[in-house]
Amino acid sequence: MPSVIRHADLVAELRTVRERGLLRLRHSPLPALAAAAGAGDEELTPSAITALLERVVGGMADGTLATACAYTFGVVAGTRDWPAQSRRRRAAEVYAVSPERFRKHHEHLIVEYVAEEILRLHDRPAAEEGLPVGARRRLTLGHGRCLTLCRMPVQALRDVDILVSSENVYLEMSKIFKSSLSAGLRAAAARRNEAGELVDDVLQRELRDWLRAHAREGLAVAPGTVVATSSGELAWTGIRRIYHAATAIPRTHTNDYDVDPTGTLRAVRNAFRLAGQERETFTPPLRSICFPLFGAGRGGLDPATSFAYLWAGLEAELPGPWEVHLLTRSAASSAAVLRALTELGARPAAS
Repeated sequence: MPSVIRHADLVAELRTVRERGLLRLRHSPLPALAAAAGAGDEELTPSAITALLERVVGGMADGTLATACAYTFGVVAGTRDWPAQSRRRRAAEVYAVSPERFRKHHEHLIVEYVAEEILRLHDRPAAEEGLPVGARRRLTLGHGRCLTLCRMPVQALRDVDILVSSENVYLEMSKIFKSSLSAGLRAAAARRNEAGELVDDVLQRELRDWLRAHAREGLAVAPGTVVATSSGELAWTGIRRIYHAATAIPRTHTNDYDVDPTGTLRAVRNAFRLAGQERETFTPPLRSICFPLFGAGRGGLDPATSFAYLWAGLEAELPGPWEVHLLTRSAASSAAVLRALTELGARPAAS
């Protein structure tokens, strides 16, 4: 393995990874990536490189670049075995360009950027990372109050009964190719045929049914409104219900949103109230619920502020009958929540 990791070597090896895919790494000599991943055992090199790429992409702020990177290298759940052409086509959709245009321009920039991020990550103290990508940490705040902090893309979440999503007050989910929590859920829950074509946009269809039944088509609901739908294909991952919390208020004539603390507080309370009503209607009963950081994406809130809004509602529900999870995606969000919880007296729970 090289003693000095060079950007040019990483770029060349990342192109190989993009072409061959993560499932074929065992048959590809990738010394620079192996060194950056800290793979001391040749047998563990493929998994170490995969974890490195997941860590780099997971540490990016939500946006088109992060989504395109995730599809380019196949770190989105369910895409690891996709051929290179399929991954390129989906990544091109993020930028609304043709696969050929993406290949000639965007793909080069993405590979070089990921190589730069790997170099930065290699020299960055681990303490700055918050939780590693894919990690869950159970924390206790005393007096029977516990919660679990997760850092991962929403598509990687498993075995949580209720997953709460942040939606706009019109209950219109993000486009399926975007990078937000709403978009990720919509894509992951949708049903597709053997060719990968969408045949049932499950979550948005059920939201439209709710809007129609409540005479709210084209109209905004009150901030904090929570609507339950099925989980579509996410049921295969152990997620049984999606709660859509209307917390994002569109700003007129812009692409931006506002998120206010009152709406967030109401959303948290309504989510727990709805969960209590549905709990015993399922077999086995619902027992766990996961909240995102409302407004930390397009809402423009920094993670610490978003958590403060969320905690105002969560604190009143702890302790309680629910296993509560918090979902973060980026290094900044994970670290901010850990700092805030530590200031509140949180400690790692005994295993």
